Amino acid sequence: MSGFIAELRRRNVLRVGTAYLVVGWLILQFVDVVFPILGLDESLGRPILAVLLVGLPIALILAWVFELTPEGIKKEKDIDRSKSDAMRTGHVLDRTIIVILIFAVGLLLVDKFILQQETEPQQQLVETRTFNSIAVLPFVNLSGKDEDEYFSDGLTETLLHMLAQVPDLNVAARTSVFSFKDKEIDIRKIAESLGVETVLEGSVQRSGNTVRITAQLIEAEDGFHLWSRTFDRDFDDIFLVQDEIATSVADALQLTLQGGATADAEHGMSLATKDAQAYEKYLQGLEQKNIASYGSLPQAEGFFKEALALDPDFSEAKVELAVTYRLQAETGILSAEEAEQKIRPLIDQVLDVNAENGRALGLLASIDWLNAVQMYGPVSDQSLQAEADLKSAIDLAPNDPDLYFAMSLVAQISNRSEESLEWIDKGLSCDPLSARLHLQRGRVLLGALERPEDAEEAFAKGREISPEWTAVNFESGNVAFAQSRFADGISWYQRAMALDPQDHELPSIISSLYYRFGLNDEGNEMLRRAQALAPQEPRTRRAELEMHLQADNYERAAILAEEMLRDDIENRAGTFYVAVIGYVSSMIDLGRANAVADFFESLKPGISGTGYAPPGANEAFMQFVLVQALVSMGSFESANEILDSLIAFADIAIPAWRDNDYVMATVAMAQGDQETAVEYALKDLSEPLGTQLNWSFNYQHVAWMKPLLRDEQIAKRVAELEAETQAAGDEIRVLLAGQQSGSR
Repeated sequence: MSGFIAELRRRNVLRVGTAYLVVGWLILQFVDVVFPILGLDESLGRPILAVLLVGLPIALILAWVFELTPEGIKKEKDIDRSKSDAMRTGHVLDRTIIVILIFAVGLLLVDKFILQQETEPQQQLVETRTFNSIAVLPFVNLSGKDEDEYFSDGLTETLLHMLAQVPDLNVAARTSVFSFKDKEIDIRKIAESLGVETVLEGSVQRSGNTVRITAQLIEAEDGFHLWSRTFDRDFDDIFLVQDEIATSVADALQLTLQGGATADAEHGMSLATKDAQAYEKYLQGLEQKNIASYGSLPQAEGFFKEALALDPDFSEAKVELAVTYRLQAETGILSAEEAEQKIRPLIDQVLDVNAENGRALGLLASIDWLNAVQMYGPVSDQSLQAEADLKSAIDLAPNDPDLYFAMSLVAQISNRSEESLEWIDKGLSCDPLSARLHLQRGRVLLGALERPEDAEEAFAKGREISPEWTAVNFESGNVAFAQSRFADGISWYQRAMALDPQDHELPSIISSLYYRFGLNDEGNEMLRRAQALAPQEPRTRRAELEMHLQADNYERAAILAEEMLRDDIENRAGTFYVAVIGYVSSMIDLGRANAVADFFESLKPGISGTGYAPPGANEAFMQFVLVQALVSMGSFESANEILDSLIAFADIAIPAWRDNDYVMATVAMAQGDQETAVEYALKDLSEPLGTQLNWSFNYQHVAWMKPLLRDEQIAKRVAELEAETQAAGDEIRVLLAGQQSGSR
């Protein structure tokens, strides 16, 4: 053994090892001292250390195998030991080690007595600058397990929530910052696209109950690190870590905002739970809620309920559970009434603790507004009050993009399309990469504004941000149809259905489209799929009713429609209205119009009387269609009295109703003015096929509109639409045939 050590010394292996360690230590000291000054990423020290450790055995092996001679580097075995210059090389290494050590000590002294003092003015300079905006980028999951992704994402969302409580601090919204997840993009470009001055980024590594969190606050303009730290804690201490990160960041920013005065950054920032298990369930719920699919939303509901079972006072979990119920209503998992019954008690509990929770107040105001519109119309005192409440909620939570989405929807339904776009722009100012807001922009542009090219651009932006979101893919199909690209439209609908296979409404909608294009076998297949998933849901039952109405199966259609009305089916996507039209039209075609009034009376007592005041939009619509049955029986006096009363109500509650040419044509038919009805019908039918896919149902299968088909001009236009519909059906057939052959 002593001989081996002597050989190591002779070959200078030990000296090389010592020199290597000293140089490596000097490099690490350089990183530790200089990187923060230059604003470089301090986490680069880890890979540098890893490289140095890997290089150590390589250096020792090279020192054993080779020797430095005056003639250059030679292999040890090729050198005559009697002429070896190893001793001289050893002395050189000794002197080199001493010089490096002197330099390292000097660097430490410079750092302690010069650089730290010189950085104080720089730090003071930083603290006098103004930073009032921040983006919290998704923390990177370094755990190596996909199942821990919810934790890193959830930590990001929690920090977003906490920093959003800081007065005068603009925080980039969740959807915008999460669009940069897993993307290697320069911090300055990210900050520019989000409109912020600072960026908080970091990583999370979890192993069992141990968590390592690294966070750093960066000035976007020059990449300067304003603050950074690494935390090694138990998971049970996660709340302390979150508080410390948020407080440190807020303090750094508020020092600048308030001219150097220390702020109470902790006030109101922490989550309303200190239960680690409840928090973990909450994070899992957020992950599923943000997917927003038929499969994920019930899972989100379950996780939030588990969190509340562990901590009944966890207010954020209550708000997120309420939002989940709203999303379930949007997607059709719950009816609007069922969702409201679940939402209100949760929001009431939240407001009992914090009466100025803007998000909770906004959710409640949006429900109140929809109820007011359903009962009294969009310009009633009740709906205007709810709208004012929603605006007040925005003042309390100006960084919540969902509230701007809700206000845009209010303006859109109230026929204020340009104002609707303005609210979207306000939302995008705080959340520029919100797929939901871009989706709403596309809907407004495609609807009343009739700008399909601009709508397509908005939907494309939404897909770019959230490519696997069902809603934006589905709307891409709608805009393709509006531009008469029917095969493309079906392809988008199919993609949406593939992304959310548990959604029964998508095959229901596709089945109705197939029936309109004469693709009955394909329509039947889609209908069977919808019925297998959710046979009693409104959209599924509507699809079956439409199938029989398109086929003029009046008896079966009347039975189905009657059952739907007896069940007081939800008016989701107009299902209740289709049931009313389908029932009355079928009864007229069957010669049983006299039974309509009695049936309606059994559902809504007094509805057939001239003095009846409809309590809501559904009852008003029932009365309007009842007029058609009365006219078909020759009861013109009663029909006109009811119709005049409804028109007066609509003029007050829904001023824009007269802009609908089809509605005006049906009113003219009820009034016995067929000439005026023809004028409005021709305007309605002049629209491109892609924007009036219901033309066949509206004119060929609705009893009170069929007499218009005898008009020569209308008959000509109907023939043109029939040819266009046939061509579109052929286009879709080619697509489906190609898909079928490709799958073999």
